[in-house]
Amino acid sequence: MRRSLPRLEQIEAFIEGARGPTFRAAAERCALSAAAFSRRIQAFSDHVGARLFERTAGGARLTEAGRDCLAELEPAYLELRRIAEKVGDRGQRDVTLSLSHSLAVGWLIPRLEKFRARHPDIALTLKTDRGARGVRSGEADLGICFTDIDLTGLDHVDLLNVAATPVAAPAIARAFAEDGLDRYPLLSVTQPTDLWDWWTRSTGRPMPTGQVTRFEFIHALYETASQGLGVAIGSSPTVWPFLEAGRLERIGLPVARFPGGYQLAAAPDRKRRGPVGAVWHWLEEQAAATPQLA
Repeated sequence: MRRSLPRLEQIEAFIEGARGPTFRAAAERCALSAAAFSRRIQAFSDHVGARLFERTAGGARLTEAGRDCLAELEPAYLELRRIAEKVGDRGQRDVTLSLSHSLAVGWLIPRLEKFRARHPDIALTLKTDRGARGVRSGEADLGICFTDIDLTGLDHVDLLNVAATPVAAPAIARAFAEDGLDRYPLLSVTQPTDLWDWWTRSTGRPMPTGQVTRFEFIHALYETASQGLGVAIGSSPTVWPFLEAGRLERIGLPVARFPGGYQLAAAPDRKRRGPVGAVWHWLEEQAAATPQLA
C-alpha cells in the first residue's frame, strides 16, 4: 500500500525548527503558538517514525535522524517555495510593509510619490506595527523596526540612524536663551520613554525643571510644539518635514545620537521575491538620502 506524504505545514515546522535558534523563534516564523508548533513537530516525527530533535539546556538540537531528514527535505522544500513564489509573482505585485505610525507619517508617506513614480506596477500596503510580529506571521512582507525589537531569524540591515535635539516653534526658537528650558513646558512621546532624561544624560546638560507632557504619536508632539505650546524633543528622521517647512526650528542645543536606529527586516524567503526585493532596495536608497541631524 502506498504510504501517504506528510503534510506540508509539518515539513515547514520541522525545517524552521531546525533553523533555530529556538522553537519559540521558529514558532513565531510560522505564525503559530508554541503548543501548536510542538504538535506539528510531533506529528511529523510520528510520520517519519524517528525522534528528530533532542532537548538541550538552550532548547533543542537535531538528532542524527533529524540531520539526515533535513539534508534530504530542505532542498526540495526551498525549491517548492521558489517555484510557488515565481508563479505568484507573475500576477501578484502587492507588497505589505509594516512600520510604526510615527515613521510612516514622518518619513515614509512624504516619499510615496517617488515610490509610485519608480514602481508604478507595485501596490504598496502600509501596516502600522512597531514590532516584527507581522513580518514573522507573513501578514507583512517586510518591516521597519526600531533597534529594541528582536529580529532573530529574519534577514535585517541597519536602515536609518536616529538622533534627537530640542526643537520649538520659530517664535520660541528666536527668543530662546541658554537657560530657557526651565521657562517652557517640555513635550515628548510615550515610546521610547524618558527621552528628556536620556537627552540630558547624553549631552551632559542639567535636567530641566518643567513638567513633561507626553504624546502617543510623534506627529501630535510636533504639531503641539509648532503651535508654540512648549519645547519638544525632535528626532530624526521624523522631525524633518516640520524643520523643512519652517514650522519648527532647532534652538541651538546639542544633538544626542541613539546607540541604535531603525532596521529593515524580512523573512529570508520573502526577501527573494521580486517585488519585495524592489521595495527593499528602494527603502535603502531613500534612507541613504535622508539628511542627518548634526
